[in-house]
Amino acid sequence: MLVVVLHDVYSSVKLSEAVDVILEFGEVDLFVVSKAVSAAAQSGVPEAEKRIFQRGRRMLFVPDLKDLFEILPIGRRYFFVPSRLSAERFDPARVSEELGRGSVALVFSGGEASFSKKELELGTPVTLGFGSVMPPAVEMGIALYSLFPRRGEA
Repeated sequence: MLVVVLHDVYSSVKLSEAVDVILEFGEVDLFVVSKAVSAAAQSGVPEAEKRIFQRGRRMLFVPDLKDLFEILPIGRRYFFVPSRLSAERFDPARVSEELGRGSVALVFSGGEASFSKKELELGTPVTLGFGSVMPPAVEMGIALYSLFPRRGEA
């Protein structure tokens, strides 16, 4: 099972852009929003749930990452961070292998900063090679396309 998580998002626009990406990749089994605040919590999450549901997909909204990992037994958890916070590159081949054996979570930050040290202890920090925090939809798109590269081919 592939779970994609958007954590600590405050912008309903960032959330909507992330949903656009998720809806392009049917391989994503569950989209999770963790710790939504401000406009993302007030209007973004209900709109995202509506869009996801209309497409026959699944979405979960949880207060924090610990809540998610308490209710779902996810074997591998990858936290996408800027290159200054991790020397380990995201390895799509390894993740594909792990998906064949169990569940994997790809966790993206929806805020201006990356994850806290305590949050990073919940999984493995990996980088796509960017030096700073990128918009979550950009990172999601790159990571998912690298996992499923034949999308869109005739």
